[in-house]
Amino acid sequence: MKYKLVLFLFCLTILALSLGGCAALREKPKAKEPPEVRLERVLLERALEYERKGDSQKALQFYEAALTVIVAKKTGLEESLLKDAEKHYQMGLDYHEQGKYSKARHEFLVALRLRPDFPEVLALLKPAPPPPIGHYVVHEVKEGDYLTAIAEKYYGDQSKFEIIARVNELEDATKLYAGMKLIIPETKGVGFSDLEEKQFSDLPLQEKSTEETYQEVGLEGSEKSGEDPSLTPEQEMDYDPVAIYQEQGVTLLEEGQYLAALHEFQKVLNTDPSRKKVQEYMAWAHYRQGEVFFNRAEYLKARDHFYEALSYDEEWPACKEYVKRAEDAYKEVHYLKGIEHFEDERLKEAIAEWRLVSKIDPNYKQVQNYLLRAQKLYEKVQELKEVP
Repeated sequence: MKYKLVLFLFCLTILALSLGGCAALREKPKAKEPPEVRLERVLLERALEYERKGDSQKALQFYEAALTVIVAKKTGLEESLLKDAEKHYQMGLDYHEQGKYSKARHEFLVALRLRPDFPEVLALLKPAPPPPIGHYVVHEVKEGDYLTAIAEKYYGDQSKFEIIARVNELEDATKLYAGMKLIIPETKGVGFSDLEEKQFSDLPLQEKSTEETYQEVGLEGSEKSGEDPSLTPEQEMDYDPVAIYQEQGVTLLEEGQYLAALHEFQKVLNTDPSRKKVQEYMAWAHYRQGEVFFNRAEYLKARDHFYEALSYDEEWPACKEYVKRAEDAYKEVHYLKGIEHFEDERLKEAIAEWRLVSKIDPNYKQVQNYLLRAQKLYEKVQELKEVP
């Protein structure tokens, strides 16, 4: 008997320790509050406390102390943003040096988002006219060709590959393919290296205006051969902020930052509401943000974004379906919450839930009957409370 009692107590102890261990595992460790956040909170609480007591002088002192902490935090955040902007700017320069212009532009746009007045980035994002073309040859890319090697062949200088990239509107100078035709121009300040006709007997020299050349190969150009490509002071000031807003919006859309993208696209439409492409981007950003809210069970917010998307394309089937699903989910959630509250005799809460449903759809299931019953019961309860 004594042996059995000892064994029972031992098992009980093990069970208690196991349960205690599980409970400890279930407890989430509290996130440590940063010192500056705690200080700001304490100072504001003290300020509010003195304000409630009517001690304006003390309240003001604590508000000023809290403001000092907030300003210090703001300064720290601003410095952090400037560092991040500089980092993306340098990454953009690295990509640009490698001839990866699309990636470089992406980094410059990120830098500009972090620091909107970044002068070096604004200068780089100015729309540069294509260089005016005098003589040129057409080079057909062969397997294994690199743009730097092509620049070396024609100009005797690998670093001049950027001229060829600009003239041919290459987004990535590292991505050439066999059979691709490139214009190799002799432009202002840059001539061919010891060019003789016999050197390039298979590539006939041509001489046309820049406009004709660009039209011939399907590129856009506006400068006439021989004209000074430098920008006027007015052009230098005009870095086309609207185009930058649009590109920033596209970048944010690709990154899944839909609300921020909508903000940028709206800036474009505020300037020119007729931009069809931007309207399409707006529709997609609203649709994607609607999906985000739907997945978070924020159904009315989701529905509103789907409606906004439909305002740009009223025949969008997937959007229409989402509007219905969002409303149905919203009604069902609040309908069931109302029933739960009603069963727990929390009549006021039940009434509030069913009113939300009724506001969207008065004919949804039995919501009107439930609402009427709950209201009558609630009124009866209130009457009974008033009886002495």
